[in-house]
Amino acid sequence: MEEIYEAYKDEMYYIAYGILRNKHDAEDVVHETFVALLANPEGIAQDSPQKTWNYIMTIVKNKSCTLYRTKQRQADYEIEEEALEDVFDEEADFRLLEREQKKFLAKALRRMKRSYREILLLQYYHDKSIAEIARLLGKSPDNVRHMSERARKKLKKLLKKYGFESM
Repeated sequence: MEEIYEAYKDEMYYIAYGILRNKHDAEDVVHETFVALLANPEGIAQDSPQKTWNYIMTIVKNKSCTLYRTKQRQADYEIEEEALEDVFDEEADFRLLEREQKKFLAKALRRMKRSYREILLLQYYHDKSIAEIARLLGKSPDNVRHMSERARKKLKKLLKKYGFESM
């Protein structure tokens, strides 16, 4: 288990952080993943590092998405409460509009295929190069470049659907 931890901890953290965009939450997901691995060691294939990697990444992604949805529901509630408090604040309209734009962007990203969403998050939120993304995802740089282009087109189409034509 220690070898697996050393081999995959950075990639696990990176994938979790890409979904959650929060250092502490990503660290928690990595920890929870290892707890799950200890409870279910039969998923680790001794003869196939790729199967082990896929098993671990599935756990990381599922735990990250679950935590993300939980945090999103909490954030939606907090936004509603804060919006009510800021009714007479002159800057409240601007902040609310900015939050709404972020909310629609997050909604659009959630509607995309996971592979597209991962590439966009790695590329634009984490400033990773095509080569770095290819290495992290185990794909060729050309494949990542084409997927990134398709993902951007899909995101633009979704944002246009939500009324953000200038983005």
